Amino acid sequence: MSAQSPSKLHSALIICVLALLSIFPPLATDMYLAAMGHIAEAFETSHAATELSLSLFFLGLCVGQLIVGPLTDALGRRLPLLIGTGVFTLTSVGLLLTTDITIFNGIRVIQALGACAGMVVGRAIVTDLYHGRKAAQVLTLVVMLMTLGPIVAPSLGSVLLTSFGWQSIFYMLICVGVAAFVLTFFIIPETLPKAARHPDAISRAAPKLFELVKRREFILPALITGFIQAPMFAFITASSGVFQVGFGLSSLEYGLLFGLVASALVIFGQLNNMLLNRLGPRQIMTVALPLFAVATGLFFAVSGSTIIWMIVPPLWLTIGLVGLLTANAMSIAMEGSEGYAGLGSAGIGAVQFGLAFSVSSLVALAGTGSAFPMATTMVICAIAALGLWLVETRLRRTPAALAN
Repeated sequence: MSAQSPSKLHSALIICVLALLSIFPPLATDMYLAAMGHIAEAFETSHAATELSLSLFFLGLCVGQLIVGPLTDALGRRLPLLIGTGVFTLTSVGLLLTTDITIFNGIRVIQALGACAGMVVGRAIVTDLYHGRKAAQVLTLVVMLMTLGPIVAPSLGSVLLTSFGWQSIFYMLICVGVAAFVLTFFIIPETLPKAARHPDAISRAAPKLFELVKRREFILPALITGFIQAPMFAFITASSGVFQVGFGLSSLEYGLLFGLVASALVIFGQLNNMLLNRLGPRQIMTVALPLFAVATGLFFAVSGSTIIWMIVPPLWLTIGLVGLLTANAMSIAMEGSEGYAGLGSAGIGAVQFGLAFSVSSLVALAGTGSAFPMATTMVICAIAALGLWLVETRLRRTPAALAN
């Protein structure tokens, strides 16, 4: 290990704080989904212009991770983490002070830059402290705790919206940001010693990232991770239109249904944690990725149904398998980051949210009143993930093919 192992109690506290930091993106996206129409009305703009704030947030997460990654390899883990948490909190304040949708959308990009720090630095801290199967288990636990965000956020956002108005959602983000900053300051240690830092990481970020991209051991699992998570972002983008417009659910009913589907992430994450006691991440991926493709195929087959409970079960299974697969693919990709855990984490995040931005934009452009665009995107992404995994497995069994 590159850092001293924390005690069991301290380790548990670190994991909880990292999970809190990781829910910045789902809170900042899922909690205001039901309020988009209200925000559009308040800003006297179109629903499409308000939906753009979601896609731009994903774009900010993509770009931001490429900035935070090199910083955390050069400066250590704590300082970039504290700065990112501060930026997230201050921009949440800024969103309440504007009445112009263009400025609102611009602030959302900056907010995403702060939100991504928790994900990038969190993965790097896990890599500093844990390795192999243990790292996969810790990442799974962080992902499980993180998924409480998508489960709670829509319902919480709906309650805040109906009780206090859409502005209360961003007041809640401010409170979460302040709490996370304080907890980070007092609980998260510096896990990257000065001797292990790369002072030239910022200046060498571009060439080093290019080296990582050329490494099949890194880029293939990173792409697989991105394609595994892309269906979740398709669901986030399209769900409001599908269930509120297409099926006529109220804001509260939509929030409850969203939470029900997102609960699969926790259930399957716990299943993955149990499986990791006996199996390695690669063994789990080999079995679960074909099931993922089948689940998305089933959802695609029933996506035209007008009966809501025909489409919910395969959708629930699809999202659940996202929770089972993500930590395993991510841990495999992080192992290929060649000692630059921060930059490797940033590269994974950039791929993840670059695909999220693309998927979100395509689904929104295709129209979110029907489940068909969402289902089509999901099945394409699942097939792409399975195909890349088969390629990665074949190349891994041929060492000469992996030579740089």
